[in-house]
Amino acid sequence: MLTLLGIPNCDTVKKARVYLEKSQVAFQFRDLRKQPLSESEWQDLIAQDLEGKLINTRSPSFRKTGFKAAELNEVRKLEVLLAQPTAMKRPALIKEGRLLANGFEEGRYDAILKETLNP
Repeated sequence: MLTLLGIPNCDTVKKARVYLEKSQVAFQFRDLRKQPLSESEWQDLIAQDLEGKLINTRSPSFRKTGFKAAELNEVRKLEVLLAQPTAMKRPALIKEGRLLANGFEEGRYDAILKETLNP
């Protein structure tokens, strides 16, 4: 089953939820504030973040950390996400621990769902 990570009041998360519901895709929503990720869950996502886009460096949550984008190695990313989970670029779409996407672009979700649900 797919998991959508985010916060319910985020507009981008709302768009992704509506898209998945309209596409009749079974998913569970995990609110980062109510059900925060563990250190090991963050480490797994950071290790899969090959594009370097797991953290939204323009977000107010990221700016609160005092780090600069250029300083973000794996250790710093973990520090940021443990302290400010809402600094994550939202939402994150996950299947069985595998990061499929973060952020929401309808075309990208179309391709991911086609590949993931119809292998």
